Formats: sequence, C-alpha cells, structure tokens
Amino acid sequence: MEIKKFKDQKELSNEVANYIISLVKAKPKATIVLTSGDTPKMAYQILAKKANKDAFKQVTIIGLDEWVGISPQSEGSCRYIVEENLLKPLGIQSSNYTFFDSLTNDLDSECKRIDNLIFEKGGLDFILVGIGLNGHLGLNEPGSSFESYCLVTNLEEITIVTGQKYFSSSTRLTKGITVGLKHLLEAKVAMIMASGEKKAEIIKRTVLDQISEILPSTCIRKHPHGLLWIDQAAAQNLK
Repeated sequence: MEIKKFKDQKELSNEVANYIISLVKAKPKATIVLTSGDTPKMAYQILAKKANKDAFKQVTIIGLDEWVGISPQSEGSCRYIVEENLLKPLGIQSSNYTFFDSLTNDLDSECKRIDNLIFEKGGLDFILVGIGLNGHLGLNEPGSSFESYCLVTNLEEITIVTGQKYFSSSTRLTKGITVGLKHLLEAKVAMIMASGEKKAEIIKRTVLDQISEILPSTCIRKHPHGLLWIDQAAAQNLK
C-alpha cells in the first residue's frame, strides 16, 4: 500500500482528478468503479472541468454502491451524486455507465448483473472508494468477507446516522448493495480517498490495526497496488 498525503481537500481532489484523467488517457476503454459521498464531489467537479470529454467516450463506469430502496432520483443516491457532479457535466452517455438498481425485488440478480459486467470487462482497472467512520468501504460493513463479490449488507447504526446527511429529510436506511471487497482486491489499482479530521482516527486504524474483516478498510494493505490518498487533516494521527 502506498500512502500519499496532500495539503488539503482541494489539492487532494485535484490530484485524484489528474490521476483518473491519466488513467483514461493510458487506457481509453478502462473499466472503473466510482464512489459517491461528500469526499469525491470536488474531485469529480474538477475532473469534469479539466478532462477532454472525448477521452471518456469508451470508458465503462460502474457505481460503487447504493442504499437499498432509495430511488436513483433521490439527492442522496450514489447515482444522483455521481451523475450530477461528473457524468452529466462530462457528457458521458448513459450506455457507458451503470449503477445498482436498489429498487428491484431481486437484489441477488442485481449483484450478479454487476459481477458479470465486471467479469466480461476483464476485471476493474481502477476502483475509487471513500472510507466510513467504522472502516467500511462502499457499503461493505464490518464483518464483510474479503472473498465476496457484489453483495447486499445490513447497515450499522453509525452508517445509517451518517447517511442522513445526504438527504434533505429523515430517510429510512436499512440495507446497502455494493461492489464487494474481492472486486476491490482484484482491481488493477484500488484507491481510498479521505479528507478531514473526522477521518483521522479511522485512517490511523486502517494503517496500524491488524488486517481483518472486522475493519474492512484494512484490506487495502493486501492490495499490490493499493493507494491511500489523504489530506493532512485525515493524516494527523499518523506518525
């Protein structure tokens, strides 16, 4: 695992945007998984302004996760956040990206659909994830197997409470559907992006705790090309 520290969220976001631009330039038909949430928003906005739109015409983009039962039009959905901050501004055709259908009555089939897409593409070239205060990556909550591909998870209370910030009114969250940790470990490159002092303690634990499914974020240390890109605030507990 490589740790890279940046001055602040703006510098971090700029470098993440540059990384994705370079990745797509090197492999125009790349298959990438992108996270949602507050952390990557600025990176997506910078990417949308800096990127050559034509360069992304052959890229396949897959949404990392979704709240089960939440409409894709909801402001708190993964799809909404990535579409509004990156995909629409970049002019990426809907045929070039997909997100979990969290409203389906057959979540297992939806997991298999995304699994099969990733397999058909020969695996992931790049996966970008944030990190939860409990160490979750995507919605792979503590206890999620490192050997799982796409799966449905039961959300921990801290995830449910934190997740409310993405919605304008109180929203019932119970389950998540997510790209699994095995896809992350098999990706050519996996990146955790984190900013802010509220992430400092979980970043410290990710780097120093025993690698274990109890703390999903520690799996990044098993990845031969795992990247932990953080700003100084998130890095403050690291020596």
